[in-house]
Order: sequence, then C-alpha cells, then structure tokens
Amino acid sequence: MASKKPVNRPSVRHPSHNHPLNIFKARGKDEVVCSGCELELTGQAFKCMKSDCDFFLHKSCFDLPRETNHKSHPDHSLTLLHSPPYGQSYTCDACGEYGSGFTYNCSECQYDVHVGCAFIPETVEREDHEHPLTLLYNTPCKGREDGAMFICDVCEEDMSENLWVYYCKDCDYGTHVHSCAVYEDHEPSKKNGGEKGEGSSAVSRMKSLMKAQDEMAALQLEARIRNDTNNAILDLWDSPKRRYYW
Repeated sequence: MASKKPVNRPSVRHPSHNHPLNIFKARGKDEVVCSGCELELTGQAFKCMKSDCDFFLHKSCFDLPRETNHKSHPDHSLTLLHSPPYGQSYTCDACGEYGSGFTYNCSECQYDVHVGCAFIPETVEREDHEHPLTLLYNTPCKGREDGAMFICDVCEEDMSENLWVYYCKDCDYGTHVHSCAVYEDHEPSKKNGGEKGEGSSAVSRMKSLMKAQDEMAALQLEARIRNDTNNAILDLWDSPKRRYYW
C-alpha cells in the first residue's frame, strides 16, 4: 500500500513573529483572537505553523503599513510597533482602553493608537439616530472653562476630553467609537418603527463586505505564494551556490 505524501502548504513570514505562518480561514466557532489587533479573528487570516503556538493574525493586520500619517496626530507620523512600547501594555489614546498587541506609536509624544482604532471610518450611521455621526479626535467639551464633561449618549458614561467620539453637531449627540457606535448591534428606537434583523445594521453590511474582500484576497494571496515558492525552487536548481534561509 502506497504511503501518502505530506501536503506542503505554502507559508509566509511576518516580522512580528519568529515562526512561519500558514493561511487560515477563521470561523465563528473557533473563538480565537488576532494577536495584532486583539479583536475576534474573522475571515482570511494566518496561523502559526507550530501546533503549540497560539499566534493568529488577520490578513488586514498582516498588511498594515509600517508608518502612517494620521489626522489625529498631524505633527508627527505614527510607526507600527508589534509589541507595547512601555512594557506589558499601553493605553490607546483613541478609545482609552488597554492594549497589548500592535500599536501605532509616536515615540516623541508617547501617543498610541490601537491598529483597530487607526482606520475606523470618519462617518458612521446609527439606526436610532437620523443623522450621520462624524469622527472627532476629542470630545466637544475639550477646553471648556466650566469643566463640563461629555457624556456618551448610549452608555451615559463620562468621557475624557481627549478621547475620540462619533458626534452629531446638529443634535449634540455623541458616542464612544467602539461598542457604543456601530461595532455592536443596538436595538433601534421604537419611534423609528424599525425591527432588528439580519443585515439591517451598518455593522452587518460592513461584515458582509469584509467577508467578500477576504475571500478574494485569500485566492490572490495563495496563488502569489505558490508562484513565489515555485520560482524559489527553480532558482535552487539553476544556481550552484549554497543558500541560507531564516
């Protein structure tokens, strides 16, 4: 009986991790977290090839630019760091939450932004509010002499004046940029007569679009990796020189 040959799956490297990575299709039942953005792993991703290593990375986190110029910090560019710059964790200057994964950092100002915050949309829509909400890089109460604090209109918690906020100027209505915006489904207001259903929210539409983009990117990436692997094998045959790989 002929023995089965092992399947050689294409692998890639990322500077944040010492081991090679394989393409990985994340599913909801996996319940794993991206080691870069620290959010739930969904869609096209990568997984460490070592069975005892729990390193996972979204395709989008794998492709993050090493440097970005961000409107929230116009004086200096932000550099992508693969680990916290101050030890075990850092505090995101956008949302105020802790982080222990990737960050966009300004070393001169000690300014840090989660990679999941750095590219959030500049406008969002809520089903329970009639106007689009615009992203502000501090609350509307910043600099007020009377010391007034801005209160999130969803969770009704006080917000530090330097936190980012999604805001409607016409209604003086604002929310935190994450769970209180569109990243979790909220029950629509009864006065709008809406019913909550699959695909009815902005986050559902966003997830559907991301899924389609991830599937297309997966096919393109796998084809590119296989092509690179084949070219490397041909180069080994053509060249008598010894080659080293890390």
